[in-house]
Amino acid sequence: MKLHILLFLPFIFAQQHYPFEGSSGQIYSPNYPDNYDNMADIVYTITVPTGNYIHLEFLDFLTEDSYDVLQIQQYANLSGDQTGYTVDIQANEVTLIFTSDLTTTYRGFAIQYQMVPFGTVFMPTNACPSVIQNAAYGIVTSPNYPSNYPDNKVCAFLINVDPGHLISLQFVAFNTEDGYDTLSVYDGLNSSAALIGTYSGKKIPATITSSGNSLYLAFSSDLVKNFSGFSGVYTSFVSNDFKRGVLPQELTTGSSRDDTLLKWLKNKVGAKKLIPK
Repeated sequence: MKLHILLFLPFIFAQQHYPFEGSSGQIYSPNYPDNYDNMADIVYTITVPTGNYIHLEFLDFLTEDSYDVLQIQQYANLSGDQTGYTVDIQANEVTLIFTSDLTTTYRGFAIQYQMVPFGTVFMPTNACPSVIQNAAYGIVTSPNYPSNYPDNKVCAFLINVDPGHLISLQFVAFNTEDGYDTLSVYDGLNSSAALIGTYSGKKIPATITSSGNSLYLAFSSDLVKNFSGFSGVYTSFVSNDFKRGVLPQELTTGSSRDDTLLKWLKNKVGAKKLIPK
């Protein structure tokens, strides 16, 4: 039994509401993948176009069991370790409410939602196209995660954030065939960039930080064993050099891409004299 003794409550914790619309998207608990706050009270509303229902897939889920709860209204109350849970909402709108108590917190959750036409069954895809992420934060997963990835696939993920920002990539799950099904991470736009590391097996890689505003990930699986794969969360942050108005020398090569970046950065920094000639 858990006993809360509340001696003094200096704040009134207002409920927060986040609406989501469109055919698909991702929902995160506050601060994810860092721990959510105590006394959270968050409402998420998902709405997809009429004529469709909603498929929810929990890419990652870890909360204090029985006390920090995500309620899927009219469907389920989830807490503890629920990674891999899926549910089909037989409506084009659903409300999720997350509440936490005054004590222990964990990393929370990452949820993928997808609209599915009524009269059809949701089918996970084995396709493995190149994926480009341009948002300031997001999640990258192996195909079908948290179910097993398919055999004999090659996948590419390119993460781009704003110029002057760096990328922090933190894996929350990693499980591939050791030595055969691998994820390689490169410090740039493609596999010609410097290799940061190649990872396989069950050990979660350490947090990866880029030296610029791009990371390229290449995943490949062979013809035999497969596992649940990986899930990683990336966030962007402003580099210390950018804060000081100092730009990397490689942005001064005279290429059209670099000239565009330099123009943008000059306007952003507002101090042309700090930019190397």
